[in-house]
Amino acid sequence: MNFKSVSDVLQDHGCAHPTLNALTPNVSNYKAMMFQPHGEIEASVDGVFSKDRPFAKKQFSKFLELAHQEEADLAVTPEYSMPWEVLKNAIETGVAPASGKLWVLGCESIKLNELNTLKAQLEPTAKVIFEPLPAQQNRFLDPLAYVFLAPLAVGGGTRLVILVQFKTKPMADPDHFEVNGLQLGSRIYTFARTANDIRLVSLICSDAFELLDPQAEEIYSRTLIIHLQLNPKPRHEEFRRYRDRLLRFGCTEMEVVCLNWACDVVEWSGATKNPWKNVAASAWYLKPETFDSRDDTLSHNHRRGLYYTWLSTHRYHVLFFNYAPAVFELTATKVFHHGVSAVESRRRGPQLTKVYTWSAAEDWAEQDKCDDGFSSIANEAGAAKAALEKMRSENPISAERVIALCSGNIRDEINWHDVRELNACRIDSTEIVKRVIFCQDNDAAASTYRIAQLRRCAILTNILKDEALLPRALDDVKNGFEFEWKASAPHQNIRAKRGPATVIYMGEESTVEMVEAKKKRVAEYLHRETSSADESLTAKQRLAVWYRDNGALKLVNPDEFIQIDKPDSASQFDIARTE
Repeated sequence: MNFKSVSDVLQDHGCAHPTLNALTPNVSNYKAMMFQPHGEIEASVDGVFSKDRPFAKKQFSKFLELAHQEEADLAVTPEYSMPWEVLKNAIETGVAPASGKLWVLGCESIKLNELNTLKAQLEPTAKVIFEPLPAQQNRFLDPLAYVFLAPLAVGGGTRLVILVQFKTKPMADPDHFEVNGLQLGSRIYTFARTANDIRLVSLICSDAFELLDPQAEEIYSRTLIIHLQLNPKPRHEEFRRYRDRLLRFGCTEMEVVCLNWACDVVEWSGATKNPWKNVAASAWYLKPETFDSRDDTLSHNHRRGLYYTWLSTHRYHVLFFNYAPAVFELTATKVFHHGVSAVESRRRGPQLTKVYTWSAAEDWAEQDKCDDGFSSIANEAGAAKAALEKMRSENPISAERVIALCSGNIRDEINWHDVRELNACRIDSTEIVKRVIFCQDNDAAASTYRIAQLRRCAILTNILKDEALLPRALDDVKNGFEFEWKASAPHQNIRAKRGPATVIYMGEESTVEMVEAKKKRVAEYLHRETSSADESLTAKQRLAVWYRDNGALKLVNPDEFIQIDKPDSASQFDIARTE
């Protein structure tokens, strides 16, 4: 992998490195626009293209117009996506990035002779630059086009530049499509105007295979890494390996943005149709010390289509984009700050401010929210469905907490409810997402996990509606209850007439010993959160854990905290005191 400084390249063409807003390490945020397109693609000896040419031209033309209109500091499209004729027409009609803006466009295939022709055609308007390659007429290129305004080295003024980077490593698909047909480049361009600037590096899909330990060590610090993909298996271990190499440094001043096509790409090879049934897995990886993990912030992002997870193996925040086709507009904090006081340096991470979907008017139309997929499985929650859907609309993170507590699926930590500790929010090295409220991941294990949690909620709700199954300390529940989660009472998940309570159903998958241990642990958490002996006793009395043993429903130690023979008000169950 040969890293090449953009400054050196521009110098050879009479230009200087631009000052780019997204890469200037000051306190100002920058606006990013990410286009995750839907795809019916066509693969042939000429390369990879959108199958529906008129549709692709409309969508990508409108995307560039939107990026121009919204003054995006960074606009990105994935591998093999941007039609060259769309980019050419945009440039010639004045739709181009302004000073300080950068477009990072994964473009459709093109052959070297075609690129040379395009270079000559655009010369009056833009300087097209790419590394010298030998003529190989039977091979196609997989290009990335950086588009930006560069200062002229002499005489002042600016010049629009299209700096083209080529894929350097073919995808090892079973049919050797790229091995046999792709012409490779050798350069990976690096943007950084000064030593204190943020560096930007882009990889095109299988370029990631070439990012080994020495390369990772060279670029990991103070860098925004953009990974463009058209990938049916973006979570395959071979593609994750480069991130492992980067993230293992634990660097707080590095971010990785992966942008793939939307889910369910369809590939055509002649008349042969191949539905990928893929996940999108477009995501933003980051680890700032001041990451904004407040519920309001995560809920705001969630509603618009950006979903929180915690990569436990590397201790990184990973924000996944909604898998459906869309244009995502984000306000992001810089990868690092230089010369900024500590009180101002709050790198809170990206906030999803707008989401656009394709409208009947054949344009990108702003939407209030994205479908997180929960409605497709909400029926599994039975009588709890309405309550969970209400919570999901108000605070999806709290909904995850209630589901976790109802099912007993909480970590053995008193802060199990922190987003980094919630089992549903944690992902391991496989990056399979088991979020219940964001349920677009089609992995079988993720689906099984979600359904199991919701079915436990359904059974628990039915239990609570049956007076005969309730312990005496929860007899008020028969008159009605609501699911709720509050930071002030983090280990309680319902509220009835006499106040909050903790109710858990652990199903048939747990032994008696496991269920008893869970109850004792939750009782201890409740005790620690109270400020008096009376409060502690009340909270523990209003804790009930059910399970099934050989099909029979059982309540664990229902009288554990009720001691009728001891009238001490600090320890006995007193109906008068709890009403």
